[in-house]
Amino acid sequence: MPAKTSQYLLSDPVSLRRIKLLQFRSQVPALLLLLLALALNYIFPSANLYKLALLLAIVAVAWFLYLGFCYRYRQRIPIPPEASLVSPVQGNIRSVQGNGDITLVNIRKMVLDSVEIRSPHQDCTLEDGVLHLSSAAGKISFRFNISRVIWFNDPDFSTGNIIGMAVGAGNCTITLPGSLELDLKPGQALDAGSPIIPNLLEAAVKTRQERQVVLEALADFDEESTES
Repeated sequence: MPAKTSQYLLSDPVSLRRIKLLQFRSQVPALLLLLLALALNYIFPSANLYKLALLLAIVAVAWFLYLGFCYRYRQRIPIPPEASLVSPVQGNIRSVQGNGDITLVNIRKMVLDSVEIRSPHQDCTLEDGVLHLSSAAGKISFRFNISRVIWFNDPDFSTGNIIGMAVGAGNCTITLPGSLELDLKPGQALDAGSPIIPNLLEAAVKTRQERQVVLEALADFDEESTES
């Protein structure tokens, strides 16, 4: 269970160390390039490689800093509302589409968005790289089409807790049952851990009621057709 304050959910220190370790590993080539740039003049003192060494050093520093920004994360987030469904990644809403049976929410993650993947709900399960959640209204799934996705071993699926990493750009597609009225608009920014559905139980009740109305309307239509 992740630690909390009165207002914030604190990120698991073990997960943050994993992120920093992977960041350092990715930055090793940049460090090696910087060392090579610094050593050029000493290795070839008579070749006058100062300008080349300076260029390589600038590239190495820029590369190192860029990779550091690619592995940004948040040490704490506001405590998600009880029974809420939250976004697993940081990004912008690309589209919200529905056909009556399902609602699809597509979140576009950019390269410099934070890398943590947070659990959308405490009852989520992970199977073949897809997060699944069984709700009263039906099954909810989260699919990730992102450059590099890393799942932590034996994660704590408490809502909002870090369960993995998404490095690079890509998309997260959320499949929701039924036709839901979501307070989401294309272009809207979301943080990992931001509520998508403030109360999943209420949304499930509304979905079941809407389905019941549709079924009753179809039943009435069938009766009228039979009588005629």
